[in-house]
Amino acid sequence: TPNSKKSEKAHIHITGMTCTTCAATIEKGLAATLGVEQANVNFASEKASIEYDPTKVSLAKIKNTISQLGYGTATKKSIFPVNGMTCASCVARVEQALSSVPGVISANVNLASEKATVDYVGGTEIADLRRAVKEAGYELGSEAETLEDVTTAAKREIRNIRNRFILAAALASAIMTLMWTPFFIGKPYLLWALATPVQFWAGWRFYRGAWGALRHRTADMNTLIAVGTSAAYFYSVVAILFPSLFATG
Repeated sequence: TPNSKKSEKAHIHITGMTCTTCAATIEKGLAATLGVEQANVNFASEKASIEYDPTKVSLAKIKNTISQLGYGTATKKSIFPVNGMTCASCVARVEQALSSVPGVISANVNLASEKATVDYVGGTEIADLRRAVKEAGYELGSEAETLEDVTTAAKREIRNIRNRFILAAALASAIMTLMWTPFFIGKPYLLWALATPVQFWAGWRFYRGAWGALRHRTADMNTLIAVGTSAAYFYSVVAILFPSLFATG
């Protein structure tokens, strides 16, 4: 069919999934994106296999959709030298040539440094990038520098989660210790101050995921965590600010 001839496939590594419902949420969000013909997300391999029409949707848009759902993407970003450019029009032609290669998310070319920064998904052939640039009348050199690859992106995600966990664990330990101390003036407000960064900074990824799911009229584990912890947090805030509401006798 005409559509099948125009369609392209991309395999994107996704970060931030915690359950199979997360995978289903991403599939639903991608399927609702104009131009995406088919999307399959594998929770075990953390990869999304997407078939799309490049005339209707770009990989950059697909990547942004995944981000809006509350998840991350691990792609490769590299710098290549470009020979033969003489003006701003050359820059535009090289960027257009690189962007036309299946698997390329974005391409930015700097005339002064004669270098191209390309963001692309795994499986994209460097030979295809060189061929596209050559057909445009220029020459793409060997990869000069790797700014990021799938491994470093995944490690960055793990490092971010670890740092948030460490802070949350430290503050939670302080809160539990204070719970065993005698009451003193300002104690409820101190506990409130310690709990707030745990709820909203350490737990931000759950709010982001829950909001993404809500926008696509679904729910997942992020929704459960965000709703449950928010109920406990705001109940406690009301108890601190309006203790008379909970007075007995």
